[in-house]
Order: sequence, then structure tokens, then C-alpha cells
Amino acid sequence: MKRQVKHFLNLRDRRFQEHPTFSFTAFNLIQRRSILLQAKLKVDKASFQTVADDIAATSWDAIQAICDRASKGEHIVPQNDDERRVLRLMRQVKVLTSKVPGSAASKASMRNEIRGLMMTKGMPSWYVTVNPADTFNPIVQFLAGSDIDVDNLLPDQVPQYMPQAMLVAKNPVVAARFFNIYMHAFIKTLLGYAPKSDSQ
Repeated sequence: MKRQVKHFLNLRDRRFQEHPTFSFTAFNLIQRRSILLQAKLKVDKASFQTVADDIAATSWDAIQAICDRASKGEHIVPQNDDERRVLRLMRQVKVLTSKVPGSAASKASMRNEIRGLMMTKGMPSWYVTVNPADTFNPIVQFLAGSDIDVDNLLPDQVPQYMPQAMLVAKNPVVAARFFNIYMHAFIKTLLGYAPKSDSQ
């Protein structure tokens, strides 16, 4: 599905790029699928058998009842043994989503990786914040199909903030392409690193 969505967003016809909800809907579907395929459940080793027995004995009706009350913001008081079992499982079972991009667990995993690198390699001696300003860069207009010569840009062709901001809001795919090109150029030119897979 990722390849299909990428194909649609790379078409010369910009109907998918500029569609107000296509990108959000496609990302939502991809994210949900990733969670279903890669999320894992974690329990303490000592309570594994108890948790397994509770999962096997829990009815779907009890889970649905708890979900309905939770979605309404109600204070959940178990009405029977089944619902008490569901609440106990909610306390004992943890969901791991560190392999799902964009999830809170994924961000925490990346932060831990940075901390690990600092422990083994030392604190960074050089720090820079890169800020590709897509609302002022003419490359964004060029990627959006404007007939301009980026190498010989005239003063009156320098993008103004509001029209450029509207362009980025209307077509976020163009902004993403610009960011990708900009970061590849920064890494290759200033850091001197150009992986073989670099297609830019």
C-alpha cells in the first residue's frame, strides 16, 4: 500500500497531491496497519500464566462495555467478574509500538538510542539546527510546476511569504520533496556523506 500511495503522490497529475484529505486518510490507514502488524503485548514473566488465562476467559461483550464507557469519559466501575478481568488486563498488559513510525514509543526508542550514542561516543562537539524555509525558497515553486529558472532568479521572482505558504498548504507533497532535496544536499555538501542509495 505504501508503494501505491507513493505512486499516486508522484504522478504528474496533481489531483492526489492537492486532495484535501487523501494524504491524511492514506497515512491513517498505513499507520493503523503498521500498528496491527508490529504492536506487541508485554507482561511480567511472573504473571504470564494468569494473564493468559484471563485473556482466554474474557468475553468480547465485557471488553465492548468497558470501551463504550471509557469513550464517554465515565468513571469505570466493574459490574461483574468479566469487567473486573478486563480492567485487570488493562493494568497488567502493556502495548509496545516502538517499531511503528511516529508513535510515542518510537520517539522514546529514538531518544534512548541518542543517549546510548552519547554514552559510547561522547557528547556531540558540533551541533546545528537545520531549518529549510519552504515558505521562502523558489525551489518549492519549481517543484510545484512554475516555469522559473532557479539558477538565474530575478528579484521579482523571489517568493513572497503568503502565496508560498498557501502553495505549501495546498500541496504538502511539494514541501516534503523540497525538504528531502535540501537535507540530502546539506548532508552531502557540509557533512561529506553521500550514501550509494542517494538518488538526489
